[in-house]
Amino acid sequence: MTRTAHPSRTPLDVDAIRARVPALRSGSARFDAPGGTQTPQPVADAIAEALTSPLANRGRLTEGERNADDIVTGARGALADLLAADPRGVVFGRSATQLTYDLSRTLAKDWGPGDEVVVTRLDHDSNIRPWVQAAEAAGATVRWADFDPPPVNCSPVMSSRCSPRAPGWSPSPRPPT
Repeated sequence: MTRTAHPSRTPLDVDAIRARVPALRSGSARFDAPGGTQTPQPVADAIAEALTSPLANRGRLTEGERNADDIVTGARGALADLLAADPRGVVFGRSATQLTYDLSRTLAKDWGPGDEVVVTRLDHDSNIRPWVQAAEAAGATVRWADFDPPPVNCSPVMSSRCSPRAPGWSPSPRPPT
């Protein structure tokens, strides 16, 4: 199967991409959110190589330190290249959940009564709970953005749930149906 997103772009070879994800050989995809459930083979190979080579805390003194430093620097560079960003702005943490807690607590330092935080029922709890807890600790209001059934349409009912009083809120157009 080959798909083209835009006439001027190179066709996307979906079968070739799927072939690089061993978990898909079972015939089913997993949409349960935890990272690593559908790891591409090149990623698994890179992890195995890193874990079976000399490895230490980052530094430049020993081979293990250099390997660790090169892995992190390379990963930041690759992600920055993908996002057209500065590698110095790429941050890695223990988990997406921990990073979300860190970000929510940092932003909540400026929140208080009258501020509003909007979360959705489509997100995994690891992307909801940090915001709810931060809002509660700051005295801010939590608002829930529900979605119209069926979930395939994912049409947010944003006009009745969101508020310009929510930090960082901005109206967005309704997604195409």
